[in-house]
Amino acid sequence: MNFKSYKLGSLLLLGVTLFAVSCFKDLDTIPLNPNESTSATVYDDPAAYKQVLAKLYAGLAVSGQQGPAGQPDISGIDEGFSTYLRQYWKAQELPTDEAVIAWNDGNIQDYHQQDWDANNEFIAAMYNRIYYQISLCNEFIRETTDAKLDGRGVSGTLRADILKFRAEARFLRALSYWHALDMFRNVPLVTETDAVGAFFPRQATKNEVFAFVESELKAVEGELAAPRSNEYGRADQAAAWMVLAKLYLNAQTYLGTERNSDCVAYCNKVIAAGYTMESDYGHMFTADNDKADGIIFAVNFDGLYSQTYGGMTFICHAAVGGSMSPAAYGLDGGWGGTRVTSAIVAKFPATGGNVVVAPNEGNIGYSIIHAPGSYQGWDPANNTTVLSSPNNDNTYEGYLNFTDANTEFKFTLGPNWDNNYGDTGANGTLDAGGDNIKVAEAGFYKVNVDLNANTYTLLKTNWGLIGSATPDQWNSDQDMVYDPATGAWTITLALVTGEIKFRANDDWGLNYGDTGANALLEAGGDNIAIPASGTYKINLYLDKPDYTYSIERPLFDRRAMFHTDGQSLEIDDIGQFTNGYAITKFKNVTSDGTPGKDKGFVDTDFPMFRIEDAYLMYAEAVLRGGSGGDKATAVGYINLLRNRAYNGSGGNIVESDLTLDFILDERARELYWECHRRTDLIRFGKFSTGDYVWPWKGGVAGGATRPAFYDVFPIPASDIGANPNLSQNTGY
Repeated sequence: MNFKSYKLGSLLLLGVTLFAVSCFKDLDTIPLNPNESTSATVYDDPAAYKQVLAKLYAGLAVSGQQGPAGQPDISGIDEGFSTYLRQYWKAQELPTDEAVIAWNDGNIQDYHQQDWDANNEFIAAMYNRIYYQISLCNEFIRETTDAKLDGRGVSGTLRADILKFRAEARFLRALSYWHALDMFRNVPLVTETDAVGAFFPRQATKNEVFAFVESELKAVEGELAAPRSNEYGRADQAAAWMVLAKLYLNAQTYLGTERNSDCVAYCNKVIAAGYTMESDYGHMFTADNDKADGIIFAVNFDGLYSQTYGGMTFICHAAVGGSMSPAAYGLDGGWGGTRVTSAIVAKFPATGGNVVVAPNEGNIGYSIIHAPGSYQGWDPANNTTVLSSPNNDNTYEGYLNFTDANTEFKFTLGPNWDNNYGDTGANGTLDAGGDNIKVAEAGFYKVNVDLNANTYTLLKTNWGLIGSATPDQWNSDQDMVYDPATGAWTITLALVTGEIKFRANDDWGLNYGDTGANALLEAGGDNIAIPASGTYKINLYLDKPDYTYSIERPLFDRRAMFHTDGQSLEIDDIGQFTNGYAITKFKNVTSDGTPGKDKGFVDTDFPMFRIEDAYLMYAEAVLRGGSGGDKATAVGYINLLRNRAYNGSGGNIVESDLTLDFILDERARELYWECHRRTDLIRFGKFSTGDYVWPWKGGVAGGATRPAFYDVFPIPASDIGANPNLSQNTGY
């Protein structure tokens, strides 16, 4: 943290039990132990106000008084397991297409299967953490009223600072109540005006919770620091505007009433605040991302001073396993847990970089014969015009490009004329020292020579691409063009997820595939996979002893941070880390490659809100009919993201491309693993029901729809049992 965390003893509600707010201990007693601090004594130190505020912020990152384990804030649950961010990440990511986890801790797999119930301990941990955080904020707000400050004689600069601190505490409370609304809807609403002690909180309606969050954020808007003027990691006006924008964007989901114009208005406030986008996408997720541009509000971590097994330590460590090098990510080891489904991979135009398949040089030690002629200066020592014998059986094969009609050539057994063969009589039979072989038509020829039978064949070829990934699928070829400078047949083509093969002369008599997926081509070989839709440049190399090819993305989305080495695209077994691509987005190394201060606990902060999200929300709200914006401006904002992603304008869109489906996919490409996906899918009607499924949704490998009540989590059974005022959410 940038400001000091403070050990607060009984002030920090260590007596809060698993049912969170159902019962509080009296905080106003003077302790018999003079070393113990309570609300009656802690504020005797003027510095305590900021120290307690630090604890409120730390409540999003850590979960105890000691760290990384040993003195949990909430009894009955492991300290590292129960952190706010770790539980929020799991709740927002694991039930979606963006993440799976290999572990079988408790009922964690219920998230993937979307079959949780009110006894799920992970949902309970999220709920309890929300309300523990709210209770901390309530107590700070109680202790910073005008009456309390007057009673302590607080005035001047300190009092002005405390006014800002109090506004930040109200922001943090509103943030947690928004999370409660988003995940649980009708929840207990407890504020600083409720008496401290044993009582049963009333269950507020979703409309009441919505109104409370809205009113709190608007009330503190003028008291928070101006955008970009507060200490890093502390809330300012822009952070409040971001929560309001999200509240309004999801109003139709929460209340059945759209508030898209309000969303546009608050996005405009954020955008006008002067944030600039970080030029390097990856820098926003490194150990020095506190220096990255465009982050509006972050949850701060420090490898030495905020040690926890949750938060970013969990997010970074759990993503590393298989063939990945933990040291490359600034870590002392990988936990082999989290990966991404193929549904998200498919939203990117390529994986692992712009080179999807690199050429394979193959075997260069085959026996060869030479083919000197007029097309290459009659030079038998030219090793680029040779035929090879892969089976070393005195039969040779290769491709020669004759640029002119009536080209003449011969075969030689070595790089000289000592043993040469021609065709006297032009009958396909080779003769020692025979006449030059004449090719009437210019073109690219497949040449076969059998020196056992002294015969040869010439087949003029034109090459094309065919397959389910091509525009005409398996019906007809997409013509390739020969590039003499590179010796390759090439094509740049928009493809979809599917398969391809190379075919000569629009006929299956001569075709190449890749059996073994090693970039070496075999006649009649296996189909070649295209992993995702996009524009590809494909080269076919037939000028090497082993035929090979390459697949590149000339327009590569650099946000596709996947580790694919040793990882399968599809997930046959969730419990195996190597099933599914790994994510390399978050790292405990700085932007210049320096490891974080501690390899066990990370320095990387979590960017909860950043300017790119404001651009995306603006565009979506405009498309949903929000006034105060326009589609042309929305396209401009989206293209800011895509210019960075594609390192230029090659990935830019036009107005006709900007649809709601595009926005949902672009949010996944820009914001994956940043705790937005569950909320986004629900807003678009694709989380439980609807026509969108992904691997292991509903516990089925191919994915299955689920009942709509899973859009809302259940109130934990522990709280239902403890508070007679609570009613369970529909379906549970």
